[in-house]
Amino acid sequence: MLVFARDDHVLSVPDKPHIHQAYDGFRKTAGLWVRLNADEVYFLALDKTLQEYPENDANTEPQDWMNARQWGYPANYGSELYSHTGSLAGIVEMADRVKANDWTANLDEVLHEYLK
Repeated sequence: MLVFARDDHVLSVPDKPHIHQAYDGFRKTAGLWVRLNADEVYFLALDKTLQEYPENDANTEPQDWMNARQWGYPANYGSELYSHTGSLAGIVEMADRVKANDWTANLDEVLHEYLK
């Protein structure tokens, strides 16, 4: 899972080379399951007020990495979403997927009851 916001606090280039390089390494070189940001159901389980969240299927990437910003979650640097919620959603989703052995591209609901 590669978790990133639309706007980075240090690396401001639009093609997000740090995310692109990691995606290529995990998916294209190692052949691993990769998701760009947590599934929307995990973000909404943690923050029901979230709007405009990008729903990216696993093992997919932007056709043009110059548009990678659209694949990031909406958060301002220093906000709770930026500092905690984005990472926590990814961690919880990955723990649930491992426990359930569910590697589908997209989820309709969180996989375990403790988040509901």
